[in-house]
Amino acid sequence: MRLFKRREDDLLERSFRSCPGCDADVHVFADVCRHCGGALEIALAG
Repeated sequence: MRLFKRREDDLLERSFRSCPGCDADVHVFADVCRHCGGALEIALAG
C-alpha cells in the first residue's frame, strides 16, 4: 500500500516544454535548445 499517490500533473512534467524548432523536451528556463541550438523564449507567468 502506498501512502502518497503520484499526481498526474507533477513538478517534473511541468519543468519541461517542447522546442518549437525540433520538438525536443527542454527545461522551461532554457534560452537555447541543447538539441538543435534554436533560441527559446522564456515565458513568465503573469
